[in-house]
Amino acid sequence: MFAWWFQAPWWLLGIYTVAAVLIALTVPLLYRLFGYKMQDEALWLHERNLREHATLMQRLDNARESLTELNISAGVKQANILTDILDDYRSVVETRFIGKTFAPITYLNAARSVQEHVVQNLTDMVAVGHSLAGLNRQAAQSDLHQEQQQRITALLAENDKFFTALNETAVEVANIRSVSEFARLDTLARLVSLAQTASHTGTQS
Repeated sequence: MFAWWFQAPWWLLGIYTVAAVLIALTVPLLYRLFGYKMQDEALWLHERNLREHATLMQRLDNARESLTELNISAGVKQANILTDILDDYRSVVETRFIGKTFAPITYLNAARSVQEHVVQNLTDMVAVGHSLAGLNRQAAQSDLHQEQQQRITALLAENDKFFTALNETAVEVANIRSVSEFARLDTLARLVSLAQTASHTGTQS
């Protein structure tokens, strides 16, 4: 259209084409060179982290309150432990992953999946605790009472396993010297495996 309308000579069209290509290639290069890409990634990562942290903390606070009312002290203790883990996780994300790409997403997704599963386990304890409260009013239901107690024990044990993986991975991630070391972390592989198991089992522990 440009050539037909203005009837420009071929050499001018060539200059126009070369200039257009240079502009198309230069803009993303300058975007990276002047740090705009890193700034945008840092902002995105920070906002995502804050949003997910707030959502998870609200669910955790609700579970802790219910566990306290039901007098499930071991569950309350785990809720407090997870609170500390979430705070440490947020610090690790903001100090180690700003401006990084690809590899951190593996850790972010795996850690969040495990954290969410721990919260779900605590929420399940609340449901079991309510059922136990009902069974306590029916002395004849001793078998069901024992079964529900075992269910709480199993949930607590699974959470302990998740806590170990989350803590160990956070320490290793905090100590890595470069992103190239990230994918080689043994605890990261274990955390990813636990996250996959958690997502497959859902609320069924």
